[in-house]
Amino acid sequence: MTQRIDINCDLGEDSSDQGVARDLALMAQISSCSIACGGHAGSDTSMRRMVENAMSLGLRIGAHPSYPDKENFGRKSVTLSSSDLMASLNDQISSLKDIVEDRDYVMGYVKPHGALYNDMVQDNALAETVIRLLKSMSPVPALMGLAGSEQRALCKRHGVGFIAEAFADRRYLSNGQLAPRSELGAVIEQSELATAQVMSIVDAQPVRSVDGHHIILQADSICMHSDTPAALQQIKVIRDALSARDIQVAPSP
Repeated sequence: MTQRIDINCDLGEDSSDQGVARDLALMAQISSCSIACGGHAGSDTSMRRMVENAMSLGLRIGAHPSYPDKENFGRKSVTLSSSDLMASLNDQISSLKDIVEDRDYVMGYVKPHGALYNDMVQDNALAETVIRLLKSMSPVPALMGLAGSEQRALCKRHGVGFIAEAFADRRYLSNGQLAPRSELGAVIEQSELATAQVMSIVDAQPVRSVDGHHIILQADSICMHSDTPAALQQIKVIRDALSARDIQVAPSP
């Protein structure tokens, strides 16, 4: 069987002409796209644009909801009641889901953004609440979350699919969590370093953490953030390295 790995990008987060052009170019290099749906970024206009282009390329489409906090781009934790947070997430996900389904396409997964993504890694109760929200939807989308986290077991308990995600452009702590963006070197900007990390993940080889330990990440999908400097160039270099190994870029079956 041909080896394959999914590559995803978080898109629809920059409505400028330059941002949209960058996103459309990135789409030609990936197999899944996580589309911002109003919490930290994104509008009906940007969602429609991203969905239409993703469909034309046959990409797997996911929702990319966050804490409702555009001021901080969803990268700070927000204190909300569980009911208020779930109502916001439901509205965000449903707004994209409706656009996708109006075009007779399927929204395949949900990938939380920023602080919400990280908080779900550290707080199983929060993660379980979000998983229950997904389970209430029809069809039930998979959850895309951090590889090695407890979310896989939580999703299995509730009968929800889980897509384990690792990162091309982010460094890790020794506990397998992402190094904070505020930490020097937390974002990988060099194509050769990002490619080396991806190949280690694909080969189930250790990845060196920022604090000098080695961790193994078993991932179904590799993320490249669209706002990482030279993201498009990095993805092209990564794809060339995968192609040289006859590794297909596609969602796992």
